[in-house]
Amino acid sequence: MVQSLDRGIQILLFLAEHNSASITELAEALCVDKSTASRLAETLRQRDMVRVDPETRKFRLGFRILHLGEALKDNLNVIAIARPMLLALSAQINESVHFCVYNNNSVYVMDQVRSSKNYALSATVGMIEPLHCSSVGKCILAYRRPDTIRALLEDYTFTKYTEKTIVTKEALLAHLETIRQAGYALDDEEMAPGVLCIAVPVYDYRNSVRFSIGVSGPKGNFNAAMIESYVKRMAETTRKLGAAIGSTR
Repeated sequence: MVQSLDRGIQILLFLAEHNSASITELAEALCVDKSTASRLAETLRQRDMVRVDPETRKFRLGFRILHLGEALKDNLNVIAIARPMLLALSAQINESVHFCVYNNNSVYVMDQVRSSKNYALSATVGMIEPLHCSSVGKCILAYRRPDTIRALLEDYTFTKYTEKTIVTKEALLAHLETIRQAGYALDDEEMAPGVLCIAVPVYDYRNSVRFSIGVSGPKGNFNAAMIESYVKRMAETTRKLGAAIGSTR
């Protein structure tokens, strides 16, 4: 654990609970000297995470916190909108469905509906999916701007999970082009042997792909005709979801 980061988070949590605090009170709460508390608080103030009350000279939460709260609220609202659609899709195809978001160059599993079939899944809510080999990651990455993709891949680590994992920038760039042409992404045993995943993009109110819906299961559950059928149903779901969150595509 990074100590200074942990202490900064403790300051934010303390202010959230107590509304305001002096440097002395922060130092006591963190069990540090006042100079350390002052240095941490000043760093947070420079980032607008905390502010100084002009009358009491005590620290309060900064207005930047509102930005973080709004960003989270947007994601939570999208989850609430998507949830019944994910349930309906899973019921239609009887496969596990997950909903993912792109944030800060990573793709996170936001929600998941497990099928009634009795098999274990590697993906869990909150998990970060690799951009280069997960279907949901590749699906979102494919629709980033070309300069954004190249900048992101400049120092990207291509972790090899199986013999089928894409491990070079050139191969991934070519693969992303096929995803854009097809309109969906596949993870055919690239992350785990015996597991196949399909993902379709979701356009948001800016007509940008920030979300994706994925379907996964044992590879033996899928054949070419089923994949085609699933992609069609998934595309119908993503169109409905996109429209519900403001997409005009």
